[in-house]
Amino acid sequence: MVLLFIFTLSACGQDAYKNNTVTEAKLTEREKVILSTTSEYYFLFDFKTDKTYKKVTLWVEKYESGNLVGEINRISTEIKNEGTLLFTTSKKTEGNNNSLFTLSINSDGSTGTGWSPEEMKEQQSAVVWGANPFLQTMVITNQMVLASICFSKAGPTVSTLSSDFHVDMPRHIDELKNYEVVYLLRSEFSK
Repeated sequence: MVLLFIFTLSACGQDAYKNNTVTEAKLTEREKVILSTTSEYYFLFDFKTDKTYKKVTLWVEKYESGNLVGEINRISTEIKNEGTLLFTTSKKTEGNNNSLFTLSINSDGSTGTGWSPEEMKEQQSAVVWGANPFLQTMVITNQMVLASICFSKAGPTVSTLSSDFHVDMPRHIDELKNYEVVYLLRSEFSK
């Protein structure tokens, strides 16, 4: 119910933008409050494609010390020209590290959603999270990195993944070794 409400709110504020792009949604303060009361981490993206794109796949990859340990979730759905991608992790309860990872894709009036439980790291870890900084100017590419959540015990501060990582992940995959655990939100648009 909350997800549909947020999808509706974000659709109202969409500006026209180029075809074949994914952009970080511009949330109102109200939308931010709604998401932050139910989610530890959240990412909301709008996409716009030409008619040749028929499907989008969304998934989260988990890395430990730079090694891929698996996918948390993977969903695919048919799309029609534009829509919204959402990734949230539920707030953890005291004494419990379990979180619910939720992926949703909304396009042309229909929504596909998938959930998976995940044990997240203790709060003693430094954490940095954010969206790909190039989404405002990047055209859809194969298996894009949309966002990341990075945990490290390196100290009180931890830096984000580099700009180079977001542009060319395969060449800069070694950056993930700098973190204890990394969750990458990925997408692939298919024709």
